This record gives sequence, structure tokens and C-alpha cells, in this order.
Amino acid sequence: MSDQANGVAGLVELPSEVLGPFTRAWQSFAVGESEDDAAQASRENAESAMREELGLIVNAEHLVVLAGSGTSFSVTPKKGANAKTAPGMADLWATVEALPSFKHAATKLKAETLATENLELVLSEAASRLSFEKSVDLQSFVEAAEIAVWEQCNFVDDHSDLTTHELFLRKVARRSTRLQRTQVFTTNYDLAIETAARRARFNLIDGFGYGGREFDGGSFDLDYVRRRPHEQLALEPSVFHLLKLHGSVDWDGSGGVVRKTSGRPSNPVLIYPSVAKYRLSYQQPYLEFMSRFQIALRQSDVGLIVAGFGFNDEHLVAPIEAALRSNIGMRAVFVTPGARESDRSETIAWIEDLILRGDRRLTLLRATFAELVKWLPDVPLLEERDAHNERTSQRRPVDIRP
Repeated sequence: MSDQANGVAGLVELPSEVLGPFTRAWQSFAVGESEDDAAQASRENAESAMREELGLIVNAEHLVVLAGSGTSFSVTPKKGANAKTAPGMADLWATVEALPSFKHAATKLKAETLATENLELVLSEAASRLSFEKSVDLQSFVEAAEIAVWEQCNFVDDHSDLTTHELFLRKVARRSTRLQRTQVFTTNYDLAIETAARRARFNLIDGFGYGGREFDGGSFDLDYVRRRPHEQLALEPSVFHLLKLHGSVDWDGSGGVVRKTSGRPSNPVLIYPSVAKYRLSYQQPYLEFMSRFQIALRQSDVGLIVAGFGFNDEHLVAPIEAALRSNIGMRAVFVTPGARESDRSETIAWIEDLILRGDRRLTLLRATFAELVKWLPDVPLLEERDAHNERTSQRRPVDIRP
């Protein structure tokens, strides 16, 4: 299906710059007014080579996606709707700073920590102080801050436009069933991917079984097959794995069991922004996801797409860097608007250096998630059943008349 058919064409711009094995330096995709023949040829060659490189990544035996918070910024309200949008860290800080409990808690925290206006640092210090001293003010603040984070991140609803996410799934998860299922890992708490999968008629394997409510890591080893009279069993297309590395707004951990729930969980299963992320990531159910993430990156023929991820989570950065050092069979693209910013992560700077020194496995795109989706190769031709589901899932003409 084309970009235009999904309502994406014309809404996003092409990536501004790329650095990869097919360029000698950063290559801009902007068409200059005074562009000469040589510059035009260089740009067009880079475009063609980048599409080819993305095709190799998407069609690797194993495809791994790491979706960070930047991917959720493509979620917008539908036309005429008044839906919420994904919060940035500055939004979360503003919400937490406005809490009634913040003023009292601030008197117990270091002034230099508060001056950073960094929610992760503030919550980290508050949690650290609570570990060796009881403080009603700090405890109330931490609890209120966690509720505020949950509320801000629970923004996906029926009024959310998930066009970009739906198209992304069609391009990375509708692969040949001869290849391994795409594994989508995300640090996001929100329900953008699950909702997009439902709207686009994808089946996802997320650790909760076939419509189950309780988490069971063993369900990642199950799959969907199609049974038809007088035919052999065949793997169902349009199936992918979803592993939420930091939890989800619809998970509840009451009673020692992680369950999906509707409404606000009484005991949310989330890794909140703080230095405790590394420690918590090695507890269940996060341990299951981390183990599979590390195993996925060690496969001999693996394509890796990292989008919207700031490389600030050490527990995720470490296995990525280890794979870059040891897995010669990996091809990877790293997508971020801040690829060339002065405050970029050390890992991005290191990846840039590897490419400049001749590492042909890696590509850097200075781009947004929506721009990446535009550049990914088109999906293969649909089987008749998928094409039928695609047609019937659209609204009837009578439903869209003005």
C-alpha cells in the first residue's frame, strides 16, 4: 500500500541528512536552489543507496526494532478531535512541578538537583533519600509524581491519529513468513503500537497469550497458524512480537501477578524515570524482555532499527554497544533528529566515528520517526485474504459523507 493511500504523503518531510556506508560524509537531502549536476547526482545516489540499505535491514532473517519516546510524537489528534498528545520530558517536569506536594518535597532535595529541572534526577534523589529516611512529604510527592506520569502517558484513545504507526507496521511487520517474526521493543508506556496493530488488523504476541490477561513469558514461543480444509497448516501473516521494556499503562501488578486491566491500575507496572531503571529492568516481567532483547541482538543475520531513542538508558545502551562490537552479521540504522547536535549521546558520536572509519554495517539518519516511515521500502503485495481485510476495515462511503 502506498504512502498516499495511508494519508502520510505530503505530511512529512524527507530526512534532512544521512551518514552511511554509501556516503563519504553527511549527505543532505535538501534540494538547493543552486544545486549543480554533481550535487544532484550525489544526493540522488545517496537516496537510492539508502532505500536499498533499509531494504536489506527490513528483509534480514531477524528484524529488531527499538522504539523510543520520539516515536510517540507522531501520534496526533484526528482532524477536529481534541485528543491528548505524547508528553515530552519537559511536559512531565512541568506537570510534576505543579503538584501540591512538590513544594514541600523540594525543601528536602538539593537545590542543584531541582535547578536541572530533570524529572529523572529529582525522582532519583527522592527515592534515594526515602531508602534511608522516612519522609511523608517525599513519599507523597513520589506517589503523586508517578500518578501524574501515568496520566500523561495514557494519551492514546479513539481520537488519536495513528496513521504513521499503522504504516510502520505494514512496512516492518508484514514480512514473508519464511523470515522470523519482527520483534518490536519499546520503552514507551503508551498504547500507540497496540492500538495501531488493532486498527491495521495485525496480531501481536506480547507475553499475555491469545487474548489472555496474565503475563507468561513462555507465550512468546507460541505463534499464529492458519488452518483451512484439506490444506497444510501455514503461518499466519501480519504477526509481530511486542515487548514493552519499561511496562505499560494497562498493566497491573497486584497480587504478585502482572495482568492487563482497563482503567487506572491499582498497582501500575512501570519503570518510572529514575536511576532505578537499571536495577528494575532485571526483575520480572522486565527480565524476560531484557533477555530476549540481548538474544535478538546476537543473531547472525539481524537488521536493527532504532528510532526515537535518546541512548540515555544504560541498561539498553550496553547490549546495543556490545552487539556493535561483536556481531559482524548485524546491519543497523539509527534515526534521531539530534544526530548532529552538540548534546547528542556518546553512543551516537561513537556510531558516527565507526561509519567514518569504514563500518559498512551502520547508517545514521538525522530524521524523525515519521520521516523514517516514509523512507522504508513499500510492503510486499498482499495475499488475497489480507487485501480483503484491508478493504473491509475501511469506513463505508455512507459513513464518510459530509
